[in-house]
Amino acid sequence: MISIECYNGLPFEYESFLIEKYDSFMTTCRYIEIYNSEYEMFYLLVKENNQLIELILYGNINDTSTCFNSLVNIDEYIISECLKKIFEKYQGIKKIKIIASYNKYLFKNSFLTSEFNDHIVKLPGSIDEYYSELGRSTRQRLRNRKVKLLRDYPEVSFVTKFGIEIEERMIEKIIQLNYERMKHKGKIHGKDDIFKNNIYKYSQYYGCVSYIEIDHEIAAGSISIIINNRIFGLVSAHDNKFSPYNLGEASIFFVIETAIEKRLSAFHFLWGESELKNRLLAKPQMLSSYIIYRSNSLEYLLGKLNALFLRKLMVLKQSNFTKPIRNAIKNYRSRSWKK
Repeated sequence: MISIECYNGLPFEYESFLIEKYDSFMTTCRYIEIYNSEYEMFYLLVKENNQLIELILYGNINDTSTCFNSLVNIDEYIISECLKKIFEKYQGIKKIKIIASYNKYLFKNSFLTSEFNDHIVKLPGSIDEYYSELGRSTRQRLRNRKVKLLRDYPEVSFVTKFGIEIEERMIEKIIQLNYERMKHKGKIHGKDDIFKNNIYKYSQYYGCVSYIEIDHEIAAGSISIIINNRIFGLVSAHDNKFSPYNLGEASIFFVIETAIEKRLSAFHFLWGESELKNRLLAKPQMLSSYIIYRSNSLEYLLGKLNALFLRKLMVLKQSNFTKPIRNAIKNYRSRSWKK
């Protein structure tokens, strides 16, 4: 038999429990404090035989409550009991959102809003072991491009900073490189000043910035977050003029090397498809998001139809059928933005 206790605010005194229990960069008090400050926050302590077994973080805005336990596995029964508790306590709440769960759920008056993959590399005990697991062509490319880089730029530096060692200029430079890289590819860059400021603030707690420095300038780099024994890659980028040295792949490989040296268990590329993730041995793991309504209302039925339409539209957008159109749009943007 479980018991559920409800409290206001963020449970900073339980931050270590959240980190050790969930291994998720999104399920910490510091993350929610920085990224979701507009919410009125609450939390549920779920206990069994007086032992804390789960801690559910959620925030309310208007008629909607959002669960902030993301990138986690939580038993359906426990989540179901917590949903009941929230609906009972807040009569004005009509719906509850669950975002990016590794578990699939089937609740009454609920529907799936999105599905996407987190791409995860399980890290071995040594760099040599990981290197040997890579494909032959990947090993050759990494080795040959690094030899070329060291030959042409013998003063090149590979640098890693953690937490308060991370300077704002490092974050700004890597995000700027990411912007330029997206522009070169004809893609829309979605990282604004708010994103930049938030990621810098969060990096001061759990951040890891790895970068390659050439002539005293950051030529490639990655911004990651380390939670417990996992590392999550948030932003990676390189200067386009160093593309012949394959610095983008080299930079990510450097992050993975750092993670293995720190004896971390997994590197999360997170969402988005790319050939690079496959080459570096990332395996997809499905994430699902849901909305649960208080009742079988007209709003619920309309929301369910809209979510189904949007999911079908997303599948169509990502299909081979629309690939020529997507490529044409990217090429047009790339040419326009270069003018």
